[in-house]
Amino acid sequence: MKVVQPIRDLDVLDKCYDIAREHDRQKKTGEVSWELILLVGFNTSLRVSDFRRFKVQDIRGKDYAQIQAKKTGKEARILINPSARREINRLLVGRKGDEYILQSKQKDYATHKPRPISRQRVYQIMNTIAKRAGIEERIGCHTLRKTFGYHYYKMTGDVVSLQRILCHSYQRETLIYIGVIQENIDESLMKFNVLSGRKRGKQYDSRGQDSSV
Repeated sequence: MKVVQPIRDLDVLDKCYDIAREHDRQKKTGEVSWELILLVGFNTSLRVSDFRRFKVQDIRGKDYAQIQAKKTGKEARILINPSARREINRLLVGRKGDEYILQSKQKDYATHKPRPISRQRVYQIMNTIAKRAGIEERIGCHTLRKTFGYHYYKMTGDVVSLQRILCHSYQRETLIYIGVIQENIDESLMKFNVLSGRKRGKQYDSRGQDSSV
């Protein structure tokens, strides 16, 4: 399974929002809001398979996002932070309560009723945004949830709460998921080298002790 990455750089994150807003200013009637995808995905920790099923009445004006998680079958109840709530409400002004927040222009083949956009469509949108933002790392639907987790951890340092929010069994699982362990490995490798002579910098004996002093 290919591992996708969170968006770690806050400036790049802002650029993604700018790209999404630019799209929304030019979008045609009936097209989904790219900004809404980012707002909900980056701020609720919910999987795309879950939040794409929200209807306007489920989230507009609400303090909490609540839905039965498709993967686990458990009830997910997540507080929407006030700043994100304000922006989500702004994007849902004038929308009918029974519409999906990310409603597809295509009808359900079996029922002929409106349906939400597919997970594959969200993947396409995320990769279009990433490409325009100059992101070279692998991006996918889980980038939204991982970005939430990464920045929650960096802002709070609270892996215990994050583990519970993401419904993980172990803290290490959470740190791997949000890319922090890989980030720490990468940082350690930046300082590591096995070159010859003076190019090596500090020298260590077999016990790991600095022998260059």
